[in-house]
Amino acid sequence: MSAPGLGELDLGPSDPYGSPHPPTRCRYDVDLMVFIPAEVRTLVARLRATDPARSVFGANGHNFEFREPIKDGELIAWEREHHVELPAEYRAYLLELGNGGAGPYYGIFPLGMWDGAGSELEPFDDELGNLRVPFPHCGAWNLPAERFEQPEFENDDEEDAWNEMLDTEYFDRSLVNGAIWISHHGCALRTVLVATGSERGNVWADRRADYTGIVPHVGNDGRHLGFGDWYMSWLEQCLRDSTAPMTRRS
Repeated sequence: MSAPGLGELDLGPSDPYGSPHPPTRCRYDVDLMVFIPAEVRTLVARLRATDPARSVFGANGHNFEFREPIKDGELIAWEREHHVELPAEYRAYLLELGNGGAGPYYGIFPLGMWDGAGSELEPFDDELGNLRVPFPHCGAWNLPAERFEQPEFENDDEEDAWNEMLDTEYFDRSLVNGAIWISHHGCALRTVLVATGSERGNVWADRRADYTGIVPHVGNDGRHLGFGDWYMSWLEQCLRDSTAPMTRRS
């Protein structure tokens, strides 16, 4: 069984819905609806009413509710500070729905925040890549398998040094240049939104906490998903699993 809206996406052994074998892409096998904020608000409210047990994966994290929308001036100020213009659908979410709240996995982060090293949200500036530099990936990425093969160590210090070098290389901030974190899947697995480069507007899964790389969220046709289609694929699957009616793309 797969998590609602996640299709073939595997979140690793900690995910109660997945298998321990990671895919090269995060696929969504659903017919996508159009991302229209006013309709999204109505449908999410319907989900809140039809799923009182919060049985949808991650719903206990956002409760099918939105935070207060961000003010236009605050959003523009953040963009100017970070020298970037955020993709239109994500801006619409922040301005018309909420500055974080209901969404895939455990919900959408408030702008500029992430789950960090613990359960509390915190600013991600110190961990962010360079938003002015294009996102470096166009297809699924990971280090070669042999890079993860440990050599024989003569002592614990050598092993510690080897692990530190691997982590420094693997978690280099430049690997997510041009992107911001927008959601977490649990166990330090996250989704990023690309703001700069050829993948601008698309969402990718940062799975490096499981050492399974950085991979795109894709539709059942193999196309990389933008924020709106990614969000609506989650929402449609949730609605399919409830009694709430849906309006499909014409």
